[in-house]
Amino acid sequence: MKLILSVLLLFGSISAGMAKDVPTNVAELIDNNAETCYTGVKGKNKLVFDVKFDAPMLSYKVFSADDDSKHDPVEWVLKGSNDGKKWKTVDERKGQIFCARYQEALCVVENPAAYKKYMLEITAANKEILKVADVQFFDKNLMKGWEDFKYPTINFIDKAEGTEGSKLYKTLVQNPDEYIKFHARKVAEILYYTADDQMVDVQNIRYTLEDTDGISAKGGNSPRINIFYSTRHIENSAHESMYKLDFETRGVLYHELVHGYQFEPKGVGNYGNNKIFWSCIEGLADGVRAESGHFDMKTRRPGGNWMDGYRTTGFFIQWLKTKDPDAIRKFHLSVRDLEVWGWDEAMKYMFGSEATIEGLWNEYQDFLKAGN
Repeated sequence: MKLILSVLLLFGSISAGMAKDVPTNVAELIDNNAETCYTGVKGKNKLVFDVKFDAPMLSYKVFSADDDSKHDPVEWVLKGSNDGKKWKTVDERKGQIFCARYQEALCVVENPAAYKKYMLEITAANKEILKVADVQFFDKNLMKGWEDFKYPTINFIDKAEGTEGSKLYKTLVQNPDEYIKFHARKVAEILYYTADDQMVDVQNIRYTLEDTDGISAKGGNSPRINIFYSTRHIENSAHESMYKLDFETRGVLYHELVHGYQFEPKGVGNYGNNKIFWSCIEGLADGVRAESGHFDMKTRRPGGNWMDGYRTTGFFIQWLKTKDPDAIRKFHLSVRDLEVWGWDEAMKYMFGSEATIEGLWNEYQDFLKAGN
């Protein structure tokens, strides 16, 4: 996947024919950092992106900022131009609602074509001052293959009403049902190739906020699972910033949802009595979390063993993508397909008969020792 705006110059020249007060290539919108945001004006805002686009843009994302949701975009028109004078509408959205802070709205371009410049005409609800965290353009349809994903039904229950953690969660997440559904699809996208794949059928998720120790846990089995999230952990995670709370909350949710959507290894006991089973389950959950971008990759360190589980194993599984872009999906398929699952057998399944878990682990250790 090619993120067109990932290496842009922070500022570009004003487009020919555009009024000089039209913001162009706004730094806060193209830095791929939702923690920074652009503050616009009341009513319609025009934002121009005139960096080098070398292919038609097929999809784009608009991110909500960290402020009150009343400042979120509610409607916008995306236009394309080759000269900065004549603009053609390529996509239009109305009635947009962001379910959380720092939340993406992924849009597939309705009428794609090759353009040198793009302009967003974007408005907040009730003509409030507009705030937007990021805008990203892609030359791929990021929804392709996932249009028919079967979203689970969410039963969200706040058992910690009135606690500081509950209040913080509500500040961060305005619509828990849509928030959890969004992450369910994102987890499936990492574990599977398309929504048509043979998939663990998660139909209902009971999600509770609870005033208890710990962090989070998944219980039950498909088609109905339950997840709890500790409001005490929320309080501890919010000390630095709301952005760090968002980073942690999404990361924890990725991990627990993997437990709902992942296949379980066969022929090696169960979660409670076999370390091979356990390390596979917990390692894959943290591997998906790492792939989602919700671990600080600077925390990776040499040492340990592939059966240590959680981050140690998860970082290794995510690193396997340097050998094959589909490594996480293939690892997951090995869990489905091998009658007796094991780490060495999984590596051979993924990379061929010459591959060994010890050899790949040692290569990963050398990668870390080299300071990567």
